[in-house]
Amino acid sequence: MSVAAKRPFKVRFANGSKYQKAIEAHEHEPSACQISFPSHSTSRCEESSKPQRTKSRLGCLECRIRRVKCDETFPVCLRCQRRGSVCMASNRPARWRIEMPWLSNMALLNSWPADNPPNKRLVQYWIEQVSQGLCIDKNHNPLALPLLPYMVASPSLLHAIQSISAGHEVFFNDRALTLCLQERGHSMRLVREELQVQDSETISITSILTVFLLGVSSSWIESRPESWGKEHLDGARALIKVILAGPRNMAGSRNEADPLIQLLYGWFLYWDMTCSILDDPDNVLNQGIPKLGQDPDCFHPMIGFSSELYSKVADVGRHCRRLYDRGHADPDFDDGEAERQLLAWLPTRGDKYIRDLSCAYRNHGLLMLYEARHLVESSDTFSSFDKRDGHDQNDNESGSASNIRSLALQTIESMLETPLTEPCVNYQSLPLLSAAAELTSADTDLRNKVISRYKALYSLARFPIYMRSVQLLEELWPLRDCGLGVSWLDLSLTKGWKLCYS
Repeated sequence: MSVAAKRPFKVRFANGSKYQKAIEAHEHEPSACQISFPSHSTSRCEESSKPQRTKSRLGCLECRIRRVKCDETFPVCLRCQRRGSVCMASNRPARWRIEMPWLSNMALLNSWPADNPPNKRLVQYWIEQVSQGLCIDKNHNPLALPLLPYMVASPSLLHAIQSISAGHEVFFNDRALTLCLQERGHSMRLVREELQVQDSETISITSILTVFLLGVSSSWIESRPESWGKEHLDGARALIKVILAGPRNMAGSRNEADPLIQLLYGWFLYWDMTCSILDDPDNVLNQGIPKLGQDPDCFHPMIGFSSELYSKVADVGRHCRRLYDRGHADPDFDDGEAERQLLAWLPTRGDKYIRDLSCAYRNHGLLMLYEARHLVESSDTFSSFDKRDGHDQNDNESGSASNIRSLALQTIESMLETPLTEPCVNYQSLPLLSAAAELTSADTDLRNKVISRYKALYSLARFPIYMRSVQLLEELWPLRDCGLGVSWLDLSLTKGWKLCYS
């Protein structure tokens, strides 16, 4: 019987690990038979034998600036918690690392194009850090190791990933994005060249994935929130239509159940939903996106089992934006039916925290719907058709102030109960914003907890949208406390902000 060859995995301890320190301490221990003689330097020896204070190696930026010892609690150290400041922790090396054969074996490394070698540090950082914050379940992460073969095959995808990693390392600080922007420029140039030589029959799935990564990350590198990657979303929407338009040869695969196609379709539903309140609601590109026949029992790493829900919330977002921009509703949008569908939707699968997240997005859709209804009923600019809109007494009761507050508190409670160690916390920001906007001056404690949660999310995931949400809420709450019925969406649009939560 032949013995299978073992793969050359190597394990090493990171510098400064407790195991390495213990080994070094043991190596320097004096032997038991060593004889010491008294000398004038005894006092100095006694002094040096006193326990040394451990130097903070991973202290956060705030503690280093203040020159105080950081306890290195992750993601927010105790000093930053007490100060209420943003904790920008140092990059944390893993206690142990597996050196993947494709990274350490020179024979396998030759599979990369010689003119496009990978930045191994940035690729490993993507796998260990960045990709972990883009999926809601750490056990279902197709953006980590499963993505490696696609990086080898697509230079544009590799540079897109290296760009995001470089930006993530520096908290997307616009004064430290040189490498991030260089890699992004390479990726955009390469993906344009790829798409120019492809047609609807031969389009590469990796090119579409590159477009998604460039689009989703476009708002992360903007110093001001006026740009949200509209051109990338339009491009992704057009490519999704090509994928789902019927029989075709997708680089040798015509199977709509292809895992990568399933990934992109669900990812697009989330991206489209978060941008539905930003995009032109009458954009013809928004129309006629085919639906993918997904297995209802199939878990998606970004939207779980909630594809139907996210489509409904996207429709509500476009309805709200149309009311703000055009002053009238879409005659094809049934306000009452949308509300009934959202109220009837309940998550039945997934763990507790993923179900709570889905409920939070359902509540977000309802809160937007009630805000739009209030806008119509309180304004003289809307037609009698818009105000009539099929509402009955039950609709008015469900959209009452008490019910709105109940939905908001339900969302906030479930979001704050979710531990920061759960990957799904990175998807909390949008429903948390719409719920927190309903807090009153009597909810000071909850307001503070929401702000602390956003700061912790920024320390953890490093996306600028979290701190922009803090700024928006801190401007919104005083206005509402003064009796102004301004919504978070109204305020953000008035400021010219295009807050993208993708």
